[in-house]
Amino acid sequence: MNALRTLALGLLLALTLLLPAAGDPLVATGVWAVCLVVLARSHPSGLLSFGCLYLLLLGVFHLGLVAPLALGATPAAAPPWTRSLAFPAAVSLVSIAFAAFTFGARFRGTAPHGAAPIPPRPMLFFAGAAVALLGAALVLHGGRQAGVFTSGYGAFFHRAMTADARLFNVGLMVFPIGFVVAAVGASRRQLLLIVGGVLAVLAPLFLAGFRGPVIVHLATLIAVWAHKDFLAARRAALALAVAAIVLVPAVRYTRDTRADLATGLAAYDPLALFTEAGTSLYPLVITADRIDSGSEPLWLGRSYATALGRTLPNLGQRATLDARGMTPNGWATLQADRWLYVRGGGIGFSGVAEPYLNFGRIGVVVFFFLLGLVLQRWESWLARDPFRAAAAAATFGFVLWTVRNESMELFRSMAFAAIVVGGAWMVHRVLHRRTSRAVAAAA
Repeated sequence: MNALRTLALGLLLALTLLLPAAGDPLVATGVWAVCLVVLARSHPSGLLSFGCLYLLLLGVFHLGLVAPLALGATPAAAPPWTRSLAFPAAVSLVSIAFAAFTFGARFRGTAPHGAAPIPPRPMLFFAGAAVALLGAALVLHGGRQAGVFTSGYGAFFHRAMTADARLFNVGLMVFPIGFVVAAVGASRRQLLLIVGGVLAVLAPLFLAGFRGPVIVHLATLIAVWAHKDFLAARRAALALAVAAIVLVPAVRYTRDTRADLATGLAAYDPLALFTEAGTSLYPLVITADRIDSGSEPLWLGRSYATALGRTLPNLGQRATLDARGMTPNGWATLQADRWLYVRGGGIGFSGVAEPYLNFGRIGVVVFFFLLGLVLQRWESWLARDPFRAAAAAATFGFVLWTVRNESMELFRSMAFAAIVVGGAWMVHRVLHRRTSRAVAAAA
C-alpha cells in the first residue's frame, strides 16, 4: 500500500509538471488538500507533524488570497499582479512544490505509529532554558532600544536603516532556539512553565506587529509538545489557530492605522488572515516574470551561498542598501517598489520563489523533494533521539519562516542550534561517564 501511495504521489508530481491546469488556483488548492491529507494520515502527530505544519503554511501563504478570489468568497479586489502573464506559471510552481514536498516526505514510507513520548533530558532543559533567558533579555532590551514596543513594526525597519538593531535581531534568533531546546528536554510539567514564559515574552512582540516570527516559533513548540502530550498540544494548536485568525488581522489594522486593538477587532474579517498571508504569491509572480522573460538570469545558488556566508555573526558594520539588493527579498522589493526598498521596507519573499530564482523548475522539484525527506527524518528523531530532535526542532521554526521569506538567516540559526545542543550533549556525556565510573568503582 505504501508503495502504491508513493507511486501515486510521483504521478501527481508528473502531472503538475506537465499539465497547464496546475496553474489554476483551484486546481492548486486541490493538489494542496490531497497532499495535506496524505501527509496527515502518515504521521502519528497528524497535522501537528513537521511536514504537515510546513505544507499547511506553504499553502496558506501562497493560495490564501487567490483561492478565495477564484471562489468569489471575498469582497477584496484582485490585485493587479493576479492579471500578470506570469501568474499561471507562478501558481503552477506552487502546485509542483506541494507535490514534490509530499513525494519526498512519503518516499521513505510512513512515520512509525505508537512511538513513546520524548523522554525528559535535564541537560537539554537547563541548557535551553539558560539560552532562552539570554535571548529574552536581548529581545526585550534590544527591542526597547530599537523602539519596537513604542513605534511598532513598520517604523522598526525604517529605523534599522540608520540605527543598530542587531541586538534585537540576535535575540529573535537566540530566544526561540533556547525555548525549543528546553521544550525537547522538559517534562510535561516543565513544558507548561516554558509555554507560560514564552507567551509572556512573545505577546508584546505580537502586539507590536511581529506576527510571523511569533506564529512560526509557537507552531514549532506545539509540534514538540505533540510528542510529549498529544491531547494537550492539539488543544493548544486549536486555541492558537483561533487566536491567529482573530488577532492577526486586528494587529495589522492597528499597525497600519495606529488605532487601538479594540478598533481593529471591531473591523474583523474572518478571511483577512488568509487573504493577507496569500500575498506571498506576489514575489513569486515577480520572480517568474523576470526569469521567464530573460530579464533576470538564474542566480545558480547565489542566494544560498550568501546565506552560508552569513553563518558567522555580523560583528562589523551593518549591511548597506546595495548589499540588501543582493538578497532575494531586497531584489524582489526593488523590482516591485523602489520607494519602499530605499526606506528599509520589503514585500517579503516566497519559499517557492527562491529555488526557482536560483535553478528554475528543476530547482523547485529537487529542493522540495529533499526538504520533504529532511523533515520526515527530523520527525523520526523526535520519536527516538532527543539530542538530534532538539537540534532539528530548534531549526524548524526558521525553516517555517522561509515559507514566506528568504533563507538569509537560516544557516546561522541552524549553526547556533547545533552549538547549543552539541554543548549540552558533550556535558551530558561527561556526566554520564563520571556516573558510570563511580558506579563501577562502588561495585
